[in-house]
Amino acid sequence: MNFIFNLTAREIRSSWRRLLFFFLCIAIGVGSIVALRSLIQNLNKAVGGDARELLTADLVVNSTNDFSPTDVEKIESVIGASNIVEARNEAIETSAMARPVAAANQTFSFVELKGIEPPFPLVGTFTMTGGGQFDYRLLENRGAVVAPILLEKLGLKIGDKIRIGEADFEIRAAFDREPGGGAGGFRLGARVFIEKKAFDEAGITRNSGRVRRRILYRTSDNPNALVKTLRDALKGTTVTVQSYRETQENLNAQFERTENYLSLTGLLILVLGGVGVWNVARVFVEQKRKTIAVLKCLGAGGTQVIAVYLLQILTLGLIGSLFGVLLAQIFLWFARWRFADALPEAMSYAVHFSTAWQGVLLGVLISLLFSALPLLQVRTIKPNLLLRDEAGEKMRRLDWTKWSFGAVSLAGLLGVAAWQAGSLKVGAIFLAGLGATSLVLYLAAIVLTKLLRRLKNFGSFSVAQAVNSLYRPGNQTRIILLAVGLGAFVVLAVQSLQANLIREFDFTRNQTLPSLFFIDIQKSQIDQLKTIVETATSETVQVVPTIRARVALVNGEPFDFSRSEVRERQGQIGREFAVTYRPNLDENETVIAGEWWNAATNSDETEVSIEEGISRALNVAVGDWVTFDISGRKINARVTSLRKLDLRNTRTAFIFVFRPGMLEKAPQTFVATVLKRIPETERARLQRSVIDEFPNVQIFDVAEVVVAVQKLVNNFVLAISFVGSFVILSGMLILIGSIGLTKSQRIYENAILKTLGARRATLAAILFAEYGLLGVLAGVIGAGFATLLSFAAAKYVFLIEWEFDAGLTVLGVLITAALVMIVGAVASFDVLFRKPLAILRSQ
Repeated sequence: MNFIFNLTAREIRSSWRRLLFFFLCIAIGVGSIVALRSLIQNLNKAVGGDARELLTADLVVNSTNDFSPTDVEKIESVIGASNIVEARNEAIETSAMARPVAAANQTFSFVELKGIEPPFPLVGTFTMTGGGQFDYRLLENRGAVVAPILLEKLGLKIGDKIRIGEADFEIRAAFDREPGGGAGGFRLGARVFIEKKAFDEAGITRNSGRVRRRILYRTSDNPNALVKTLRDALKGTTVTVQSYRETQENLNAQFERTENYLSLTGLLILVLGGVGVWNVARVFVEQKRKTIAVLKCLGAGGTQVIAVYLLQILTLGLIGSLFGVLLAQIFLWFARWRFADALPEAMSYAVHFSTAWQGVLLGVLISLLFSALPLLQVRTIKPNLLLRDEAGEKMRRLDWTKWSFGAVSLAGLLGVAAWQAGSLKVGAIFLAGLGATSLVLYLAAIVLTKLLRRLKNFGSFSVAQAVNSLYRPGNQTRIILLAVGLGAFVVLAVQSLQANLIREFDFTRNQTLPSLFFIDIQKSQIDQLKTIVETATSETVQVVPTIRARVALVNGEPFDFSRSEVRERQGQIGREFAVTYRPNLDENETVIAGEWWNAATNSDETEVSIEEGISRALNVAVGDWVTFDISGRKINARVTSLRKLDLRNTRTAFIFVFRPGMLEKAPQTFVATVLKRIPETERARLQRSVIDEFPNVQIFDVAEVVVAVQKLVNNFVLAISFVGSFVILSGMLILIGSIGLTKSQRIYENAILKTLGARRATLAAILFAEYGLLGVLAGVIGAGFATLLSFAAAKYVFLIEWEFDAGLTVLGVLITAALVMIVGAVASFDVLFRKPLAILRSQ
């Protein structure tokens, strides 16, 4: 053992420069996995660490309508029979427009309004600016507590008044942390707290159709049994019941899935690092052939020599993995610096010990799996190598031992993928997808290089010699093209998708996207509002009736929210929908099943047309019956058609459209839209005029929404591109390792060319041309497949219009070529200064 350890230490000291690439390949792969997994774990802890604080209660009863006397009786009966309820309160939420009372201040803002009653909060903390705790007396007699951003946006201070609905509220305090809102997240408007009873006094509940009511309970024990009893009692109604334990389970499951899928992204980088490990191990064994032969002449067995190099690999794998953990911590610090405004305030940016040791274990495993086959080559190196050249013989076939080790390595890689994905099936799919993608990229590399070789007239000796160099003995051209092309593929696909997403929100292109939405318009307000808007815009305003409805039953059966798979879809199928009625299809709609109603014929049935996506979620088809709850009244409607919506060219989009004749008398409000793009100042003046005249009307300025969405898209693209840059970096390391494998042939070629009269400038031109060609080919491969992926994602996932960006594609190819050329030339530049005489004598 002393011999093995001593030789290992000596080999590491003498070969550290070559093994440095091995170290970096593992470090980058481990760093990406640990960073991505830590990021999502910390986000999970910040967002869903305590679901009680998120809900501000142990269980919540929700409704978008007033609780009917029957519903209240059922709820109170169940609660009264329970002995675990400690406290109760009610809350009411909606969105509204707020503007300063002072006439000189003409600003306004969309806000998320919450009416509360004591005791509040039942669970969680409510911290005011300055560190004090919330006191309910701040809200009495029309007081308000607001988010600081609202003061900044409206130019207000504590003590000023704002008008919401038909009432004025005095701003008594601003808060730093609200119960249930400390995790951050995307909101259209700032939060404002007022008394619950002030909702009615300000006419908000009377004029708004989008109000959510909650009854909250704090319990002394596990509320799951109580939740089940409440659900059984309220079955068949649109009232929903939610417990913090179920919320915690759902959050944990969602974050776990996200963590596993992001870990697979990191595993992709680590697998590429593994390819680099394989390459470096091959180079190392190739360059140590004579050393191994000498050791065997001195009596060292093949197993001992393999043990020496295996110990080196495990040592470097361990050190590289530890360095990868450090890289992960640096990445988290970068995420805090760059994305702090989009991430929760209470989020931690530390790498957890459990995640770190998993990353280290992964790094060591990948080192072992990818270096096993190159190390087995030691067995075929004979002592007589010192007397005659056997170069290349060892690579001509694989024996049964190598086949066995290859199978074990593949099984090990599958196990690692399944471990990271949390599922054997997902791990197998990932591995198969990675294999298929790599195969396609590899075949593309073969085709392109063969086509290049068939070209005869290059017009330049340097280019012709560079093409020939791509086929030198032991070349790694296809491996380099695969690795670098994969990195370019990831980055260019994301950048192309970003360009199309941003283009979709560009007002100058999407002429059917309204610039302003006016919602919650009462029937008595329509004519006057149209006059105000049409005078300001010189455009005929489109007005659409809307009714708030929930799906209560499907074919007579209620949703069973006690089942976890149904609860996971609760936000999609259990929410309140805005529905409408009209005789004709819109231009952006196409019937894909059933038939649209004929307005000329009469029907005694209530008929409804459903968007195709929600029909799959509800599992309904043409001919089925859906029962809707509209303001407490149940309406049975037969599904007569399924529609496909073209979201790229829509002015309004409704999931459910009813046949005229059934909903005209239902409680309804109206939506008005304006297409015309008017200057910001005129747009603000128009909105203020409408708000002053109709306090209940809410206005969505699409330009502001688009800015917020674009910020999210840009952050998403930056994060994914950052990951993609690691893929490219791994490819560059593989490139460097491959240069080492063919360096001896390159040295010999240059010696021959120098002897034949080639100048150093010619040799440098050949070097740059060779790596320039490799870079161009890798860029073309990556850009080609990135274009296909971007097109597929835009068309079938995001459902947006896709356009080819030639400038981005060309730039991507050029940057890839430049990177490969620079890296390859720098790694090989010393070859140009070798003296030919000594090289030729050694051959």
